[in-house]
Amino acid sequence: MTPMEYAIKAMENAARNYKKDLEAMTEEQIVDSVSGSARKPVDFTYEVALLNKDAAARIAGTERPVEPEGDEWWTAPPELQSKQAITDYMVNCCDELIEAAKANVENGDKNVGIEGRVRPAYDLVNFSMMHTMYHCAQLNFIQSMADDMKMHWF
Repeated sequence: MTPMEYAIKAMENAARNYKKDLEAMTEEQIVDSVSGSARKPVDFTYEVALLNKDAAARIAGTERPVEPEGDEWWTAPPELQSKQAITDYMVNCCDELIEAAKANVENGDKNVGIEGRVRPAYDLVNFSMMHTMYHCAQLNFIQSMADDMKMHWF
């Protein structure tokens, strides 16, 4: 298995796990803050989705999405401020990344630019997987705070 094939498999798993956790949550758990000041799951899910979409564009060599301006944490636009909308957007962006990676399996070692440096395309997919699972852990924590101790991935 090539590094890109391994990265694709890991990203597929991360995308599946994230989707299952979103589906297990209520609308309120996704669009509201657990403490009033903590980031909302809808907003950090938007961040994950948009960065996965950006990684797909970098790998495919297509036009990159426009990132929100400012130094603040990104917030989901109004049209994505629902459980269904953000879940669909997340799934679509993950699918874009997975498809771009699959189309470039033979070029997994090609360098892509990111944040003033270059890295192999497969490494960008690996980073995207890690970032996706990092925020998936936040979903798990919110679920546990609501007494949902079930592992929704299985």
